[in-house]
Amino acid sequence: MNSQLVRRGLLVVVIIAIAVAAIPAYHYYGYIESHVSTDDAYVDGTVALVSSRVAGTVTNVYVEDNWTVKEGQLLLTLDPRDFEVKIEQAQAQLERARQSVDELYAGVQAAHSGVSLVQSQLKQAKIDFERAKSLKEQGVVSAEQFDQANTGLRIAAADEALAEHQLTQAEAALGNQTDDQSRYDRPVVKQAEAALEAAKLDLSYTKITAPFTGVITHKTAHVGNRVQVGEPLLAVVPLGKLYLTANFKETQLTDVRVGQKAEIVADIYPGYTYQGHVDSISMGTGAAFSLLPPENATGNWVKVVQRVPVKIVIDGTRPEDKPLRLGLSVEVAIDLSDRSGPLLSSMVQQHFQKDGQTLPNETLEMAPEAPPPDSGTQHSLQPPH
Repeated sequence: MNSQLVRRGLLVVVIIAIAVAAIPAYHYYGYIESHVSTDDAYVDGTVALVSSRVAGTVTNVYVEDNWTVKEGQLLLTLDPRDFEVKIEQAQAQLERARQSVDELYAGVQAAHSGVSLVQSQLKQAKIDFERAKSLKEQGVVSAEQFDQANTGLRIAAADEALAEHQLTQAEAALGNQTDDQSRYDRPVVKQAEAALEAAKLDLSYTKITAPFTGVITHKTAHVGNRVQVGEPLLAVVPLGKLYLTANFKETQLTDVRVGQKAEIVADIYPGYTYQGHVDSISMGTGAAFSLLPPENATGNWVKVVQRVPVKIVIDGTRPEDKPLRLGLSVEVAIDLSDRSGPLLSSMVQQHFQKDGQTLPNETLEMAPEAPPPDSGTQHSLQPPH
């Protein structure tokens, strides 16, 4: 009798245990069916390699590795003396160009005066010629005097033509516009002004500032170094422009769509879950864009499951006590419940498109972040128990 009661009790316990285990097993199965996950993921982002736009010698350095800087903050300076001398030279060239324009104006005025002079001389020569002609017909003057008057008329006409040619030449050297309102609006002056502006720009480039707010890393510039144009001096990692690159197996991407929610756990913060969404899916596998892509038509091909990079954008603000860093390892799980999103698009790209035009997504100022989709409550990356 007692053994029968024991068997019945054990049966009840087994039934209860099976019933209790069936609930988490059901949830676990549902999670496995509706999620894909990978631990082949890391933190990625845009890194600005700060370099010099002019060659020079470093005179001051204001930052060190891992220092936080703000947009526009001075990072380092180059010796400005060479560029200050170039500005003085350009300023002198500009003054010389303006003096040349003044000389051209004076030449035009002199040419006008010359034309007036020869016109008066031509008028007098015509009068003398007509008088000599009349007197010759009356037999008062000799043929020699008439010939002299005729020659004087021809010389005066030639002088007038020469003076008008000199006036045309002076006006051509000055340009079409000769009014004082556009006195220095001349190519020679504009060229000198452009050279002066270029010299001022070169001087401003001796002060190298942070392109955006971020953290300094890989600083190689030191006082006394001679730097060349385009030589990387340091790098700035932005604080708010990090994203995730998750490399999923090709067999996992069947139902992955842009816009699906994602849960991220960084190895550095194992107890915290970031919320994000799928921004875009790469058009090629990681191997296809490698330095030496595989040649599958060589005859010794072996099929290997490929991985495709998926860009994950974190939603909302990130806790100040849990900052992410480039290269950190993370685990990503994508919720496949909503499969209505597109396959070949980017949500960030859609954010920068307006009225049929695409706005710049990267400028010297921080670009706005894409608005996150509706995010629910915090979920754990691990399947439910």
